[in-house]
Amino acid sequence: MSLFPLDGPSIQDSISVGTGAVVEAKVGGSVYPDRKVITIQPSGKLYVLFVEEGTTPSISDVSTKGFLQFKNQKDTYEAGEKQKIYLLSFSGTVTVKIAERA
Repeated sequence: MSLFPLDGPSIQDSISVGTGAVVEAKVGGSVYPDRKVITIQPSGKLYVLFVEEGTTPSISDVSTKGFLQFKNQKDTYEAGEKQKIYLLSFSGTVTVKIAERA
């Protein structure tokens, strides 16, 4: 099996995530075109939930079904532009660095 490097364009920024609403993991108003992977690094503990396109989970869904990503932990996930990822802070408001790469 051959591995192909990610040699396409990318976009990176930070978003704020709190406990009062779920937030889609993306930079700007829409998912980066042809996204292949997304890297997430929160400044505090965060719930991460993957859902099907067209589904918006509730706070309860994300906090009970999502997995925890810890403070300053940098994880990269395979997630095409149709794979939706939602975030919810474990407590307070956290800044989340996000990089979407094609």
